[in-house]
Amino acid sequence: MDRVGELVIAQARLSQLAAAGSDLSIKMIAEEIERLAGSLRDTTMGARMVPIGSLFGRFRRLVHDLSRDLGKPVEFVTSGEDTELDKTMIECLADPLVHLIRNAIDHGIEDSEARTASGKTEQGRIELQAVHSGAQVLVTVKDNGGGLNTARIRAKAEEQGLIAPGAAMSDHEIHQFLFHPGFSTAQTISALSGRGVGMDVVKRTIENMRGSIDLSTKAGEGTNVTLRLPLTLAIIEGLLIRVGEGRYIIPLPAVEECVELTADDERSRGRNFLNVRGNLVPFLRLRGILDVPGVPGQHQKTIIISTGETRVGLVADQIIGNHQTVIKSLSKLHSDVTIFSGATILGDGTAALILDVVQLVALAQSRAEKQQMSEAA
Repeated sequence: MDRVGELVIAQARLSQLAAAGSDLSIKMIAEEIERLAGSLRDTTMGARMVPIGSLFGRFRRLVHDLSRDLGKPVEFVTSGEDTELDKTMIECLADPLVHLIRNAIDHGIEDSEARTASGKTEQGRIELQAVHSGAQVLVTVKDNGGGLNTARIRAKAEEQGLIAPGAAMSDHEIHQFLFHPGFSTAQTISALSGRGVGMDVVKRTIENMRGSIDLSTKAGEGTNVTLRLPLTLAIIEGLLIRVGEGRYIIPLPAVEECVELTADDERSRGRNFLNVRGNLVPFLRLRGILDVPGVPGQHQKTIIISTGETRVGLVADQIIGNHQTVIKSLSKLHSDVTIFSGATILGDGTAALILDVVQLVALAQSRAEKQQMSEAA
């Protein structure tokens, strides 16, 4: 795969040189190499793709054993086994799915008496589903249990000092505490639950795979946990931008749209909100986050990204365009730089860093909270 990446980079550089010249024969050669490189890349990627059914089959024994140990009859159903995913992704996905299935049976599915009393069938149901959605694969774990106990989650969060008693929060925000390290609503500690590990590990692993996790629930009907994953960890489609003299790449699946930063938005520095067709969207200035020196350009652009249910604008000096990115890992010396998920080499031989939008937004929120605390003090 690295050799294919080097070929793609060399092809991009040759295309750039051909575009700058006027020799028609060189341009024809560059186009032919581009076609061959694209074909080789697609063939190599196809060889790495395997059906996700090879992973789903492992969990039947897990569900059977947990059902027996907990005394809860559970039906296990899978769909979308033919959905293909990079074999590296398959290997990374095994542990998160184990945690999600264990939680669904232990916390989600009620015991037989409770299900009968609520008018449900005695047997619970766990469904594992995979489906393609554009350039992503959605893997969903569904249960038909009692749903999340929002009141208990909130009480536990207040007990641990994560939120102030009586603070106004939506159900979605309260449910996010399940991903907090050390958080558990289990009444007793057992081999399956109560230790405060599991969902935080799942979220961290999925984000390391450049994916995201969505949680939805209905009281008395069950809970759905959806993992949004890229097809591969080797090559991504990205949006190439410029901030100062540096160039950066935003993963394209996270990008919703691009708008221009108007003069009115520039003057509203105190609130940092964009008005996008009547909706207020907070925006971050990448120059400030990345500590880029100099004066920003006159016509700045805003890239609207989505992370879960949050929409945020990233202000850059220029949007260069789409770029197929061959990902190179950062060295261990840069392991503490969390806002970058990797790097790539552009057609002119220079490097561009790949932005981790989830960590970028988290860093900006942390800085904003610290600033508010210092101003209040």
